[in-house]
Amino acid sequence: MCEAYVSDIYEYLHNMEVHRRPIADYIEKVQKDVGINMRAVLIDWLVEVAEEYKLLSHTLYLTVSYIDRFLSVNVLNRKRLQLLGVSLLLIAA
Repeated sequence: MCEAYVSDIYEYLHNMEVHRRPIADYIEKVQKDVGINMRAVLIDWLVEVAEEYKLLSHTLYLTVSYIDRFLSVNVLNRKRLQLLGVSLLLIAA
């Protein structure tokens, strides 16, 4: 029913996404306690959780996007990294 609006909707969403992309090297510039390896371990764990609960792959992609966007503007203590991951997984689901 909305075939006439599809291209406009995708263009709008693409423009919104471009403005909200995380900083490319946010781990070096923003984070003091969280490193690249810690982020990798978190993402691996979230993949296992998503498989366990049979979540869609889009949910996982959205979760990683949320994590990167949050970490690019907020400093986070390493003790709260897993809490951030599972909270954003819930929001994305």
